[in-house]
Amino acid sequence: MRRPVVFVLFTVLVTLSLARLHAQDDVQARMQEYNKALGVECTHCHLDQQWSLAYLPMFDVAFRMQKMVSDLNSGALKQYGGITCNTCHQGSTTPPKITQEQWERDAKRYEKAFNGDNSLALQMGVFTASLGTGCSHCHDPNNWGSDDNPMKAVGRRMRGMTGAINKHFAGVKNPEIGCMTCHQGKLKPAR
Repeated sequence: MRRPVVFVLFTVLVTLSLARLHAQDDVQARMQEYNKALGVECTHCHLDQQWSLAYLPMFDVAFRMQKMVSDLNSGALKQYGGITCNTCHQGSTTPPKITQEQWERDAKRYEKAFNGDNSLALQMGVFTASLGTGCSHCHDPNNWGSDDNPMKAVGRRMRGMTGAINKHFAGVKNPEIGCMTCHQGKLKPAR
């Protein structure tokens, strides 16, 4: 009777030990992914040899970013294949932002089309500069107000998603997430 209990306990301990090692491997792989995506070393977020201390500001930002990526990949971006840290960072600690020159250049092209509605021209300028595309990607040039092009609905969902991203950064400096953050002038963001 004693042997089976010892065997069961041994099996449980071995299983737990293997799971712990596996979990540690997952953490190591994730940390290496972060380092590569941001172009940093571990000490960007952690104190050397004190990896579990979570009071450094960058540790909190990384935790929020990880939660944001997870939420987006299981929600708004699930049907599009998700994102990774590299999607926005691409080797830099700060993703690029759209420049005034970029959106003004594109917004000027639309001023006449929107009868002087600078707000709408600005919005369309940001979209086209951020995605590196033109109006017809989302709109029917013969009927601008038409919702027949499915990409128009995608654009609306994405615009709403950028607002939802900010919930992950309440209480910290807003990272100013916009279309350019992920798209960086390309129709399809990097993965």
